[in-house]
Amino acid sequence: MRKINFNSIKSRMIIGYGSMALLIVIVVIITLSQIGKIMMMGNDVLENKQPSRIYVNAFKSGIRHSNVNLQDYLLSGNDRLKNEIEEIWEKEIQSAKDSIDSLKSSWENPENIILYEKLSRLGNRIQLKQKEVMNNAQFGGGDIRLSINDYPGSESDTIYDSNDLQNWIDDELADQSSNNNPNGNLYADNLKSLSDEFDEKASLLYANIEEESWGVAEKIYNARDRFVIVESIIVIISILLCFILYRFARRQFKSSINTLQDEVKILSEGNIPETRANTNDEFDIILEEIHTLSENLSNVKNFALEVGKGSFDSDISVFNNQGDIGLSLAEMRDSLKNVSEEARIRNWTNKGSAEFGDILRKYNNNISELSDHVITFMVNYLNANQGSIFIVDEDENGEEALRLTATYAYDRKKFLEKTIQPGQGLVGQVYLEKQSIYMKELPENYITITSGLGKATPKSIFIVPLIANETVYGVIEIGTFTEFTDNERKFIEDVGENIASSVQSVKINERTNKLLEDSQQMTEEMRAQEEEMRQNMEELQATQEEMERAQKESNERLVAMEKSGMAYIEFNPKGDILTADETFIKLFGYNSVDEIKGRHHRIFVSEDYANSEDYQSFWENLRAGKIQSGIFERYSKNGQKINIKGSYSILRNQNEEITKIVKFAFDITEVYQKIDALVKEKDALIQQIEEIESKIKSTGEGGLAELKAYQQELKKSLIEKLQKNESELKASLEKQKRDLGIS
Repeated sequence: MRKINFNSIKSRMIIGYGSMALLIVIVVIITLSQIGKIMMMGNDVLENKQPSRIYVNAFKSGIRHSNVNLQDYLLSGNDRLKNEIEEIWEKEIQSAKDSIDSLKSSWENPENIILYEKLSRLGNRIQLKQKEVMNNAQFGGGDIRLSINDYPGSESDTIYDSNDLQNWIDDELADQSSNNNPNGNLYADNLKSLSDEFDEKASLLYANIEEESWGVAEKIYNARDRFVIVESIIVIISILLCFILYRFARRQFKSSINTLQDEVKILSEGNIPETRANTNDEFDIILEEIHTLSENLSNVKNFALEVGKGSFDSDISVFNNQGDIGLSLAEMRDSLKNVSEEARIRNWTNKGSAEFGDILRKYNNNISELSDHVITFMVNYLNANQGSIFIVDEDENGEEALRLTATYAYDRKKFLEKTIQPGQGLVGQVYLEKQSIYMKELPENYITITSGLGKATPKSIFIVPLIANETVYGVIEIGTFTEFTDNERKFIEDVGENIASSVQSVKINERTNKLLEDSQQMTEEMRAQEEEMRQNMEELQATQEEMERAQKESNERLVAMEKSGMAYIEFNPKGDILTADETFIKLFGYNSVDEIKGRHHRIFVSEDYANSEDYQSFWENLRAGKIQSGIFERYSKNGQKINIKGSYSILRNQNEEITKIVKFAFDITEVYQKIDALVKEKDALIQQIEEIESKIKSTGEGGLAELKAYQQELKKSLIEKLQKNESELKASLEKQKRDLGIS
């Protein structure tokens, strides 16, 4: 059997991670166990205790609801309340009882089950007693009036307390009991004691279940505390174990790493170890490789000495001339000269970019200064002889053009015209094509350089567009007596992007400053406007307050009109109904405003009148702004004729456009019906008189005296009857006026 080496890294890792895994498993098992217990107790509260309390309270509220409706029925005699009481027992109370029946099997306390059975029997007795009271109720014997709308608690938006409501009902009944209503004491004599007993037992059952819920909650809290204590102990043990394992592993690792560190330190100091060390663990493999590396580095040292002497033909073998390092060292000897040259070019480029960046940061507020320093630096750093820079600007016609902003060593005669149009010459062509142009064969007299030695034509010229974000901001042109190398041309193109960005930034700064000045001026103007607006707001506020007062007065008038019995309805200019008050809806036999909303006014008139020219003229006059008033003949939903006295008024908006047509009307149908009856009765009497006169003419002298006497008696009776009908008609008219609020 192979012996286990406890000094090996593998053994240490197995021991450490195995211990941690065991602790994690223990923690998970304990956590799941505690969570399961807590969840079971929580489910008992959420799925049994809490619903039981809710449904017991619903049972209690349903009994109270039925009692309130019963008392309302005993006072009003409204049969609708009897149906509502039956619905309460079927929907509210029975639903609550069914829910409690499904939950009580899980109740642990048998006392609660017994208490619920008593509640159920009390509920059945209350239901039977309610039916008995309703059957024994008598109406019409007193003046007790009680409405739930009179209850003070109904004025707020909150749900009122049922106990307070019941007490208020009892007080009202006691205060009004002197009127001897036959039903005044039926509830108090038959149901009050049962209801009080029911409330007491329901409250006790609710309290018992609530107490059990708190008991379960306390168990949950205790389980949670135990869980926290156990978890804390395990965490502390885990921390101690981790610390012990850390100390054990650290001691072993430190010894091996120190050995490696000593070997590597010798190499890092530039020396080669002379002896071989070991650690008796996996690190011995690394030490063997370090020893092999030491031998190869010894060869590298000798190779470097030879290369340092400039001897690139040395036959020293490094890494047996194999591998990346061996081959690379061989190739190094061949590329050292190229590397040296590339380093020089790179340093030159980096230095130029850094110095150029300083210039761009220093002169970023003015295009002219920036252009002067940029072209001067470019010509001097490239050892060129001349240069110029053109910036995109607008000419006198407002079109884009290239404006010369700086030159270096140019002949003044060449640049009398300092603006170049796009496409004009090489500079204009570079602007359009966004491509650099490098020319080594220049046309004669293309350009000349002014110097102390006289005038000469450059050998080559390089024209580069200044581009940033795909936009050309200018063109730079540099000439030299020699030729530009590839690195120099690349350097010019690279810094050209930086120049373009700086030009863009300068232009943005100039525009920003201009906008800032404009903004400051606008701020002053806005301050003046703000003061004017403040004054306007004060005037507007005063106007608004006046409008609110007027609106309040208008609302009060509308309320007074509704109380007076006046009917009210609104139409749009087309005659479609917008809204109507309750008086109008009841007068025409409809159930609600939704039944007539959106329909046309013609539903209130006869079909012949609706199709007549008079009806069309009636609405044309209204749309023209003419008020229509008088007595109108209208028809209700069931076709009954109604006579109303009213007026159609016009409402306009602030643009004097007609927005609504409103109608106020009084019902005078009863007056017209009595007038029609009187007219018919008068016609019948006149017909009788005519018949008598006809008989008188055809009767002889013998019966003439008798007929004349009958005629006199009939006239007297007719006069008395007409006077009586006239008195009744006047009394009816006076009553109609009083009902309508007309003095």
